[in-house]
Amino acid sequence: MNYLRALHPRKWMAMFIIAVFITGCGSSEPSVQREDAVSPNPLRITFWTSFSGGDISFMNELVNRYNKENPDGVTVMLKNNKSDDYYTKLSTAIVTEEGPDVAIVHASKFAQFVPAGFLDTIDHSADDAGVKWDQFNPNILGRTLVEGQHYAIPLDTHFGVLFYNKRILTEAGLLKEGEDLQLAPGEKAFMDFLQKIQQQVPPDVAPLAVPDVRIDTYWLWWTLYSQQKNGGPMYTQDGRRAQIDMGAARKALDLEVTLFNRKLIPSGITDASQLFAKGKAATIFLGVWITGSYEHVNGLDFGVIPFPQIYDKPGSWGDSHTLAFPKKEHTDPNKRAAAVKFANWVAHQGSVWAQAGHIPAVVSEVEADAFQSMEYRKDYASAANDVQYFPSHPRQGYVNDALTTEFEKLWHGKQTEEQLLSNMQPLINGIIGDMEP
Repeated sequence: MNYLRALHPRKWMAMFIIAVFITGCGSSEPSVQREDAVSPNPLRITFWTSFSGGDISFMNELVNRYNKENPDGVTVMLKNNKSDDYYTKLSTAIVTEEGPDVAIVHASKFAQFVPAGFLDTIDHSADDAGVKWDQFNPNILGRTLVEGQHYAIPLDTHFGVLFYNKRILTEAGLLKEGEDLQLAPGEKAFMDFLQKIQQQVPPDVAPLAVPDVRIDTYWLWWTLYSQQKNGGPMYTQDGRRAQIDMGAARKALDLEVTLFNRKLIPSGITDASQLFAKGKAATIFLGVWITGSYEHVNGLDFGVIPFPQIYDKPGSWGDSHTLAFPKKEHTDPNKRAAAVKFANWVAHQGSVWAQAGHIPAVVSEVEADAFQSMEYRKDYASAANDVQYFPSHPRQGYVNDALTTEFEKLWHGKQTEEQLLSNMQPLINGIIGDMEP
């Protein structure tokens, strides 16, 4: 699907300076410049992230370790940024030649950043830095490849899973004490499971918690759409027109609407993660990044499984953090080599990074005892092979934002299911219609 180069560079520049949108886990924390453990060696590399909570704590730990232990005398300067304007800030810094040496970039951004000339390929420096591409999960690695070239070191994958409250399910007779949840595949089995919960729990407990604001219901729709044999496509082969399989799209949306109409997903949920943490939701569809936070909630006895296979194949919406290398007019080869070596080292520290909940991109890190001994992570680790990423399209971020708004309008009674389905392809065509060949 060769449509990543479809936009004129000057249009790219305008697009990025005006706005760039982010999905996935992020930060609302102010920028922080790390200067501890600084080496007297003059070679310093700058590293930008947009993490929050446990994520930034674990990354700080890794950077401090690297600064103390690396034999090259390299010092990594970590700057954490707010997520709400991170990509706009990063793209502007790259344009003005003030970008960092290495930066966290979601895999979903590659379709925008690479055609814009914002990232450098590292194929010429990976070997010298000791990077071995066959050590990475191929499903994750594939999202860092553009036209056969490597543009980043994959760090992880994070995706939607099903968390469940063991106490609630045990009291409802759906889970035996000390056992883990096992769900049969299929739409009927999933509906029966949620309906049994509804029959047994108090009215103020949600069988399944998903907020009807923001992007979560769109993630759920994409998960259900992608699980179907004909599901997954959003564009024509050249990326110039929308091409959704409307049968699969309707089937996915029908199920989601049914879940809301039967109050299996109660309406009006704005903070599903807190609802689950307070014991007011039996299950929740959310990303793995919340795992580390739930572990520290007193009295919360929970489990987690990959999102159930409802249709023809397993899978769930997901994305990946990668360590990418902003393009500079005059790249210091020593800094580039140091940056790639640092990024590769971080990717091989899965036992630390996985504490946040993410699945490491390096296969051996997932197989290691340190990872396998962690509670919860190994229960959904295999789902990394089935992550259903959004298409690699230059305007996917704009499409996602527009469709998220359409889903919110549906749940708040401002349009019907039929109107949403009818609007999908025209809306996408309106967003991508001015792409140049």
